Amino acid sequence: MDREQLSHAMKRGHVFRAKFRLNASNRTEAFCTLEGLPSDMTIRGEVNHNRAVEGDEVVVLAFKLKDWFVVYKEREKLAEAGLLPEGKADPLALAEELANMAIAANDDAGVAAAQSPWTVAGGTEAALKVIEDALRARPDMRVTGKVVAVLEPSPRREAIVGVLLTPAAAMAAAAAAGGSSSSAALPPPAAAAAAALASGAYEGCLMLVPLDPRLPKGLLPPGAVAELPEELRAEAAATDLTSRTFVAAAISQWPAGSAFPLVSVRTSLGPTGDIEAGTAALLAGEGIREEDFCLETYACLPKVPWSISPADAATRADFSAWRIFSIDPITARDLDDALSIQPLGSGRWRLGVHIADVASFVKPGTALDEEAQQRGTSVYLVQRVLPMLPRLLCEHLCSLQPGDPKCAFSIVWEVDENGHIYKEWAGRSIINSCAKLAYPMVQQMIEGCFDPGTWPVKLFHGVTWEQVIFDCMALHGIATRLRSARFGSGALRLTNTKLSFALDTGGNPVSTSAYVQAEANHLVEEFMLLANMRVAGIIARAFPKHALLRRHPPPSERKLEEFKAAAATLGVTVDSSSAGALQASLNAIRAACQDDAAREVIMLLATKPMQLAQYFCTGEALLPSAWRHYALAMDMYTHFTSPIRRYPDVIVHRLLQAALELQQQLQQPDNAELLTAPIADSAEVPEPVEVVAAPSSSSSAAAAPASSAAAGGAGDAAAAAAAGDDEAAEAAEAAGVDAAKEAAAAALLAKHQLPDAQTMCRIAKHSNDTKYSARMASDASLKLYLCIMLKQQPVVTWAVVAGVGGDRFCTAYLPEFGQETKMYLDQMGVPLSGSFEEASQTLTISSSSSSSPEQDEDSSSASLEPAAAVQEEEELQQRKQQLAPELLLASTDFDLQQWLHRLPQGVSNRQHIGHAQLPLQLQVFSRVPVVVGTVINRVTCHPTDLAAKIWLDCGAGSSVEQAAAAAAAAAAAQQGEVVPSAMALETLLED
Repeated sequence: MDREQLSHAMKRGHVFRAKFRLNASNRTEAFCTLEGLPSDMTIRGEVNHNRAVEGDEVVVLAFKLKDWFVVYKEREKLAEAGLLPEGKADPLALAEELANMAIAANDDAGVAAAQSPWTVAGGTEAALKVIEDALRARPDMRVTGKVVAVLEPSPRREAIVGVLLTPAAAMAAAAAAGGSSSSAALPPPAAAAAAALASGAYEGCLMLVPLDPRLPKGLLPPGAVAELPEELRAEAAATDLTSRTFVAAAISQWPAGSAFPLVSVRTSLGPTGDIEAGTAALLAGEGIREEDFCLETYACLPKVPWSISPADAATRADFSAWRIFSIDPITARDLDDALSIQPLGSGRWRLGVHIADVASFVKPGTALDEEAQQRGTSVYLVQRVLPMLPRLLCEHLCSLQPGDPKCAFSIVWEVDENGHIYKEWAGRSIINSCAKLAYPMVQQMIEGCFDPGTWPVKLFHGVTWEQVIFDCMALHGIATRLRSARFGSGALRLTNTKLSFALDTGGNPVSTSAYVQAEANHLVEEFMLLANMRVAGIIARAFPKHALLRRHPPPSERKLEEFKAAAATLGVTVDSSSAGALQASLNAIRAACQDDAAREVIMLLATKPMQLAQYFCTGEALLPSAWRHYALAMDMYTHFTSPIRRYPDVIVHRLLQAALELQQQLQQPDNAELLTAPIADSAEVPEPVEVVAAPSSSSSAAAAPASSAAAGGAGDAAAAAAAGDDEAAEAAEAAGVDAAKEAAAAALLAKHQLPDAQTMCRIAKHSNDTKYSARMASDASLKLYLCIMLKQQPVVTWAVVAGVGGDRFCTAYLPEFGQETKMYLDQMGVPLSGSFEEASQTLTISSSSSSSPEQDEDSSSASLEPAAAVQEEEELQQRKQQLAPELLLASTDFDLQQWLHRLPQGVSNRQHIGHAQLPLQLQVFSRVPVVVGTVINRVTCHPTDLAAKIWLDCGAGSSVEQAAAAAAAAAAAQQGEVVPSAMALETLLED
């Protein structure tokens, strides 16, 4: 179909637009999320993938009802419970009956309509509703389909990172990983590739094996191979290397019928297994720019030394005499936000949120603006930060460092001790921060143990520590009330372990610890949320078709059901009717579970159903009900508070300035008198309150009236008396926007060079992509450092079972590292057998009497003559001795005793954890001792993942302990200074 035909088919609900996602563990399986469906569309088989690549925007066709996939375990459960529909209540049976009637009437169109009833629903929304109804009637079914077109190619097509091998070596490695050496057992594309290899079709080619298992292997044609450096060609032909070279490549074309795309190599990135080369690889794989800013970008920067001009100062409110300070991580240099609070008497406070005025430096349409938009966000790695803006801006001119006048965009409220807003002012300002505070400092103030002498922090402008402590405690008191009200109105918070590394002077990881968010973090978070929510309301009312907001769709219903089943093992019923009800259920589970590690597993399981929050333009064809932020329980939300590191915030600043000018033109009150209200001589600090979630499903009703003006416990308590912006805007919306206001709004959008709705939608989509890529790169950086650290010395720690997969494996969560891994019994390194009891969901692990896991896997060895079997076993043992131990960690060839004996530094067992005793019974939330090491990919020779093996006594204990003690002593003697990693922990506050 051409573009016009596709557009017509999508409008009629015959096909649907979606993002293509591949299963990293099984490339033959892919998924597409369709809005409103309780489960994803499954696309099975590479033929149906139709050459789509991870992240492509595709058009998918849903298969006929009779071709949908049935999850037989779910079907059995429904049947046992008597919940399988019968007769016409079963959409599959109804479709068959209607199709038979149409066949009898020779009605071909009727047959097609019966088998695919959504195609006659009359539009996309109606078609999806038909599919949704069918899935709800038959929860055991999954809609299946195929890709019919790629609308927008994924940026990953331009950024495939991997290593080069000969096609024979690459395909042999793939066959070995898949456990099959027969082309007859391969799926059609792989079988065709094997046949092509055998016929010599790939003669002179090299194959790119990607580091990301979701991406396709690629062929480098002979002409391109000839242009490669000699060392890369030689490396590709070698088979016994312990390190290879990462290359970055792009897909040049993917001919129809070909198993592999053609690729072109862009550059080499360095040796696998190296931290810097690994970092370059993960950045290239996410399409993230690592190079410096171009000369055109630097030409947009102001000359230094720089100061605020008198003309600019005349247009700003002057808050330089206010007591304002920032609260950030200790290592932060890009200070986006600062706070102020002043008592007004009678229980009222003047509370200010002051955000770096980046938009004043980043002018629309300039090279600097284009570069910031393209980068989208700063990227935080363990060892460094890749800034969105040149460091002159993000660390100096824009950063709200203390002691110097800075340009800010401020929002100031008159509030009471509960955070209820009585007046609001917003506008550009000048501030002069008195201090750069750190979260641990403020936490000590909250806990009453702060000693200024222990912190090398300078106060400016004659401010005293008593004043700063007073302000922080006042902010803390109000923040706890805002937080309590927000959770009481249905908000949800899910957190998992975030690691922080200590690095030696060579930049290598030496230890790790979990970063814990405390009340000081929550203090800042509450006021940032409040500012973002209030700004969302202002810009959405001013520009209902142009505002850039952030939405969070509800979670996946199917995955929520899985979480409910896991919670039921604790005897707790989960109410998922709303975010608040889910939060209340989580609190109940926490209370029922006394194990901190198991609580983390609960958070992990509750996180899995959640979808990603997304930027969007209000001009998109979305109903206002779809604007809602599920987790925050807010009707409208945006990002305003971090313009130094997020481009959408820069756009929102421009929108806010235009909206304020529109209010002025419409002669709406700006509450400027709030800025000059006299400060009270004394005031009592609001007492902090305990934060609790909504107690029951009634929270969904409590959340319903929360609007962009009232969500988060910050409603306009004096709306009737103030009769300000909100009432005027609501009245205007109720009556319809008049032509004068619309014309004024259009003129202001043009004045501030704000994009039209279509362009704003593209910016929102690109921002979603760059934010996701930055997040993936940050997570990959953490995992790379963790893998490098555990490669040097594996660690004995506790794992908590997060899921049981029958009698073959279980999923384990490692609380010490915040990571999840699968533990397959045939890869534990000792002969084990498993027995799974369905009723209790219990996996019993026992010592196996079988001679070796390899013989269980390969039944062909049973037919060998005794001499041949002995020879095969000897060859197998020889192969295992030749391979580095970490190459076998994810293999059935793994031998735990041999691995432990060959570790030069032994294992670290700081917690003195004893061995597991067999038989071992595991259920969800069971604790099991494990030893965690690093998996080195046999093809790329790069650390790719963690592997956890049950910590069993296999006779290696004493030597392992001695080696570990000796290694620890040597490391202590050579380590030198330990420095913290550069990972910006404020990025934990994603919304």
